Amino acid sequence: MEEFLDTFDINGKFLGAKSRSYCHSEEANCFHKAVWIWIVNGGGNLLIQKRSALKKKSPNKWDMPSAGHVSAGESVLETCVRETQEELGIVAKPEDFIFLKEWVNLKGKELAQIYLLKTNYKIDEMTLQKEEVSEVKYLSYDEFVKMFYSEDFCDHAREYKDWVCETLKEYI
Repeated sequence: MEEFLDTFDINGKFLGAKSRSYCHSEEANCFHKAVWIWIVNGGGNLLIQKRSALKKKSPNKWDMPSAGHVSAGESVLETCVRETQEELGIVAKPEDFIFLKEWVNLKGKELAQIYLLKTNYKIDEMTLQKEEVSEVKYLSYDEFVKMFYSEDFCDHAREYKDWVCETLKEYI
């Protein structure tokens, strides 16, 4: 059964639920919400994930540690909890997530809700969802910046990358 997503105009006005395939189609005239979650441990290191080879978009590329679509009727924080647990096996509560910013992703027609999660989960304590994630690792801030701007990382707008680096530096 196909997943449904709540849809919005660019100002966040609710328009109704539509199928995921419609939301990602060329004819879609709406936005949907997604969560983009950055994870920092107590040592000030940033977690990144390597996308599974099975992924349609950017297979085998490094990316933010957790992300996903907000399903119809689901809250943004419920999605944060669900995605980090499904993809990484990290159990967190809604109040553990720190809202950073809404990023309007015109290309993906997403109103991305960007969050930070501080956790002391170690790599060997994580359970990776093999269909989504093939590997994870923690990087120091300097290592992260080098990787983030490399060809090995998913393609993100330069403005977004600059904002992420500036913002995450405040939390390490």
